[in-house]
Amino acid sequence: MMIKFLIFLVIVLCGNSFADNAPQSAASTTPPKAQDRYLQISTNPTTTDIFVNRSNIDFSATPDYISPSFIKLSSKDTSVKVTLFQIGYADTTINVSLPEKDTSYLIVSLRQSYDEELADMQHKVVAHRNRKALGRKLIWASFVPLVTSAVAAIVTQKYIQDARDDRDAIQNSVIHNGDNYQKKQDSFKDNQSKAKTAKTIGGTTLGVGVVVFSAGLILSF
Repeated sequence: MMIKFLIFLVIVLCGNSFADNAPQSAASTTPPKAQDRYLQISTNPTTTDIFVNRSNIDFSATPDYISPSFIKLSSKDTSVKVTLFQIGYADTTINVSLPEKDTSYLIVSLRQSYDEELADMQHKVVAHRNRKALGRKLIWASFVPLVTSAVAAIVTQKYIQDARDDRDAIQNSVIHNGDNYQKKQDSFKDNQSKAKTAKTIGGTTLGVGVVVFSAGLILSF
């Protein structure tokens, strides 16, 4: 039962972890409400990375949006700085002046680049971004075996204590035969075996968790 419980816990934790950390598109293509202020950005080509109001941009960072997208604006915004990034195209930065109300529209056709060095650099930037994203996922995923290890440690201590209680009952028993005495002996052996199994599971999952966390930490930089 203990092993089944731990397996069930791992499945639940894995499901929650990957559901929470499943990759989601940064784009927001849902039409805005009439009372909200938005900047709608469309690009050619589509699925271009959008960085908003950033200086000294690191393109290996996760973009704020992906075109086409609606960017929600503050009521105080009078302008917004938009930087577009797409492999094979020149990086483009535009300062957009905004009206006081309603939705503004920006349609950009990116200038294709034939610079092989630039394209190579852009590929490296995206590869670095993907490594960082994988690292973050691994860090989150490491909590599954680490939590499982902690639970296994608690379960181990419980079975150890149960085994001690059985041992004390056997040693303090006046009658050293009969069904009750045999049951205590069987229970003692069973709790010892379960404690060893839980300890093995705990040690294994702890090791896995540390390795996965370390790998994620390295990749996330």
